[in-house]
Amino acid sequence: YGLNTDSGYFVGVDVTWNSINIGIINFKGEVLKLQMGIPFERRDTLECIDELCNHIEHFIAGLTIDEKKILHINVTLCGRVNPELGYSHSFFNFGERPLAEILTERLKIETSIDNDSRTMLYGENIKGVVKGAKNVLFINIGWGLGMGIMIDGKLYKGKSGFSGEIGHTYGYDNQIICHCGKKGCIETEISGSAVCRKLVERIYNHEASVLSKKVWNGNMITIEDIIEAAKLEDPLCIELVTQAGGELGHQLAGLINLLNPDRIIIGGRMSEIAPYYFLQPVKLAVHKYSLRLMTQQLSIVPSRLGGDAGVIGACLIARKKMIWNKLSICKR
Repeated sequence: YGLNTDSGYFVGVDVTWNSINIGIINFKGEVLKLQMGIPFERRDTLECIDELCNHIEHFIAGLTIDEKKILHINVTLCGRVNPELGYSHSFFNFGERPLAEILTERLKIETSIDNDSRTMLYGENIKGVVKGAKNVLFINIGWGLGMGIMIDGKLYKGKSGFSGEIGHTYGYDNQIICHCGKKGCIETEISGSAVCRKLVERIYNHEASVLSKKVWNGNMITIEDIIEAAKLEDPLCIELVTQAGGELGHQLAGLINLLNPDRIIIGGRMSEIAPYYFLQPVKLAVHKYSLRLMTQQLSIVPSRLGGDAGVIGACLIARKKMIWNKLSICKR
């Protein structure tokens, strides 16, 4: 006996700050197709949800499988997401209807939503570097800063699904207003947006960088710009990235002393910068600020799935949701 891999398919949609990644897996979890980096300007409007659905429908229309065999779609978003009730409280949050219900009605396929960092951790658990570890933190450092938590082998969601908001923990007396509306959030110092902001400030203060011309021309600096500049060994970018890594390690040391995990996975767009510029400073700061006994059996590793973690995790969450929904019906 074995699984009929083509008996059902699952679609995952990873909505990032400025793009969409869409993928599909079969029942066995094999990735059949990924479409990455679809340009998308996220806005809190019904028209934007329609645009999102149009991209998903276009992806599905380009497949060679029977659309009726797509059993579930999972859409992953950053911020506060309640996967059980289907509400997103950070984006696409308007009206009283759950976002998952709106998407299901529009796409005509059962659709769920979840937090991006938690979804990435689930992807790493099934296909990545978790490898049997039971107590795991997944650090998602991209434009913002989020975290997925696994305790005793199970994803930890918290009461309302909002666990893991490390980026919006108070950490700095810098008087910088975070996009959440609070001042001094960790994300204001440790994130892709923070590194880009600091780079622009330093260039305006007449420090040199390969990105100076772009800044003086009034163009927005992105994480991709930082990554490329680091590859070119730009001293200013390397300094800021290394500083962010050290600060992240400092903050992680407190979590290590509190939760005693056996593995920490560093993922997200910023983690793709050369390890000796970012990951190594994280490890050094962790060992400097955490208790020695806490780190003796701790491993800090980069994400294996990399930029695909969100979309692959979303596909796998879609499969999990369908199976649990069917089991729940059987129990009734």
